[in-house]
Amino acid sequence: MLLCAACAQQAGASATTTAPTREAITAPTSGLTPSPTDQSTQTPTSTLTATPPAPKVCSPLEVQPLKTIREIITQPFAMPRTLGNGTYTDDAHHGVDLGYYTRDGKTFTGSPALAALEGKIAALIHNRPPYGNMVMVETPFEGLPAWVIASQKIPAGASLYTLYAHLQNMQPLEIGQSVQCGQQLALTGLTGFTGGPHLHFETRWGPANNVFAVMAYYRADATPEELANYQKWRMSGEFHLFNPMELLEQP
Repeated sequence: MLLCAACAQQAGASATTTAPTREAITAPTSGLTPSPTDQSTQTPTSTLTATPPAPKVCSPLEVQPLKTIREIITQPFAMPRTLGNGTYTDDAHHGVDLGYYTRDGKTFTGSPALAALEGKIAALIHNRPPYGNMVMVETPFEGLPAWVIASQKIPAGASLYTLYAHLQNMQPLEIGQSVQCGQQLALTGLTGFTGGPHLHFETRWGPANNVFAVMAYYRADATPEELANYQKWRMSGEFHLFNPMELLEQP
């Protein structure tokens, strides 16, 4: 009896239910725009970082490519004596001399001298002994070739300093100015202590951000500051001297 009453109630409820409209029963059409994907669940696309180019070494002379630079050495590098306290003596030959008298009817003197590495100007010396007109360029650790870092055991944070001497017609440069590898610094000349046409080229590594505003060899008119900077650069041991050919010739 109870079952039949429940059936009757259900039948009555079905009879009063409103019939669905046509829109409600129409099958969905294709081409509907899908719901946007939850961005919080998407894996971000990795961004590729370009590898910076390896530091470049350029010939310090426009007239001679690096691959044959050894052919024009007029005086090779000779390491000075190192004393017990780590300082150097001011003898031997602290750099390498590159040059010749004439070639194809043209003299070496007046040839463009170029920056061997990218860096910034650390010294501009005008007609003072022994270097005459001189330019020095500082290159930070990050700009050094791997083979030079390895062979000289240059620590991170140090800089390499390249020196160009006996110049003439120096470019309008300033201390701290950036220079590019291969940029002209001056023309080769006969200023300072020199017995013939050549570019004197030195390499040392040492503390970063050093500037030599003045520098001169022992002479009656040399100021105390000029002498102090000469001793600091040449003999203090603070700047570690090495053969420039280890920079100019990649192993």
